[in-house]
Amino acid sequence: SDVVIMAAAVSDYRVRKIAGQKIKKTTEAFTLDLVKNPDILSALGKRKSIEQILVGFAAETQNLLTFAKEKLQRKNLDMIIANDVSQKNVGFNYDTNMVKIITRDAAVEDIPLMSKKALAAIIIDKIRNLKK
Repeated sequence: SDVVIMAAAVSDYRVRKIAGQKIKKTTEAFTLDLVKNPDILSALGKRKSIEQILVGFAAETQNLLTFAKEKLQRKNLDMIIANDVSQKNVGFNYDTNMVKIITRDAAVEDIPLMSKKALAAIIIDKIRNLKK
C-alpha cells in the first residue's frame, strides 16, 4: 500500500477466556480478566518502507499533544490526527470534530469544529501533500 489510514482501534483489550455458556446473573460482582489485543498500527509502523505513508488517530481526554506526539513517534507514523474527545460536539457520537493534525516534522495544525465529512477531505489533502 502507498497510504494506510488507521482510523480507530476496534478494541484495545479482549477477555482472556470466553465463557462456554451464558454467564448467569448473580447478586455478586465478578471480574473479567482482560488481555491486550495486537496493535495493528504499531505492527504496520515497524514494517513500512520509506515510500509508504502511515496515518493514525489519537482520541484522548487529557494531555492531547503530548500523548499524540508520543504515539506518532512510537508507532512510526507520518501523520496523526488528534482529538480531545472530552470536548463538546466532537469525537464519538457526533457528526462534527475539531482536531490537531501533527506531522512527523512536529508541525501542528489546529482544525476548527466542522463536519467529519469536511474534515476527511482536509485529511486527504494533507496526506497528498506529505513529502517523503
